[in-house]
Amino acid sequence: MLCLDIFFKSGLLSIVADSEQTIVLVTPVWNDSTRLAGFGPKLAEALLQSGLPVRWVVADDGSTAQEKAKVTQLVASFREVYPHVEAMLFEERSHKGGAIYAAWDACPEGTWLAFVDADGAVDAPSMVRLMETAVSEGPQGGCVGVRHNSEETPLQRPLGRMLSFYAFATLVHAITGIRYEDTQCGAKVIPGEGYRQVADKLQERGFVFDVELLLALQLAGYKLKERRIPWREMPGGKVHPLRDAWGMIAGLLRIRGRYKAAGK
Repeated sequence: MLCLDIFFKSGLLSIVADSEQTIVLVTPVWNDSTRLAGFGPKLAEALLQSGLPVRWVVADDGSTAQEKAKVTQLVASFREVYPHVEAMLFEERSHKGGAIYAAWDACPEGTWLAFVDADGAVDAPSMVRLMETAVSEGPQGGCVGVRHNSEETPLQRPLGRMLSFYAFATLVHAITGIRYEDTQCGAKVIPGEGYRQVADKLQERGFVFDVELLLALQLAGYKLKERRIPWREMPGGKVHPLRDAWGMIAGLLRIRGRYKAAGK
């Protein structure tokens, strides 16, 4: 039986499990219980079958009270399949990166830290393969999901969204000099040691938080594997290319400015 403790810390209510597991997998949600309800059972079953030592955290990023109640109920249903799952319910929204970082910070035992989006765009078996790859690399290794359209790893998304994806990837490389093919895929596994080394340098919490995270790890000498995975566009996404483009570009410029100021 999973032992749960409920406590208040830094203005948030958390439900945290006593666990010795070494992979901490976070699924961030924000008023997104409908998509979590579709993806969660599949991930629970995949984690059960994987045999990996995963502590799965569903991190609610300040959703409405009604949504929090739904998330709590969903997590209880997931636990019937996979016992090592819990919810962290944040009182205030800190955006996707903030929710992921807060959950990772609450789990200092993690040898590897991971996240996967709740929409199911990255399917559960692919997420398991990313974690298996990271574990095979050892405690200082990790694995980044890459959306690459091929017969083996098809991308299912409208042409306009496909073009905006490639355009943004080009901007990321041009502005930051990062080496990863795809910084925005919603499935990553990183070394816990690496995160704890760079955490105090991470300031972005919105759509480009993972660019900053990967760049910080790269500059700290961590080399993460890249693995191509199938991916499909899911309805109800929070990112809108035209509306959010300028904010994302501004974030990239902030990242570059901070590293230039630091002489890197």
